[in-house]
Amino acid sequence: MKHSVLLLVLEKLAGTDAWQIVAIFSFMFMGITIAALWFAHSTSKVESKKELQKKKMEIIDKHFNEMMRIECPYCRTIYSPNEPECPNCRANTKKILFPEMPE
Repeated sequence: MKHSVLLLVLEKLAGTDAWQIVAIFSFMFMGITIAALWFAHSTSKVESKKELQKKKMEIIDKHFNEMMRIECPYCRTIYSPNEPECPNCRANTKKILFPEMPE
């Protein structure tokens, strides 16, 4: 009887220890999984911010180039920066005129 009680206590104790070990490893696994998912999420947010910033700069450059005009220093003709030379006198020298900002 003493042996069976002792055996029963040992079996319960061993079972409890096994469940505690399994619980510890499962919590560790969940923690590592959550950390990995958080890292992946934060990395994707950084990438999307970089893409949005790049698109924003492209739009700003496009509109800025449309607003910018060049003045020929020889004949004072104002023309687009897309043209390689003055359409009036064919000079290559460019003086950039920045648009005035409204107040």
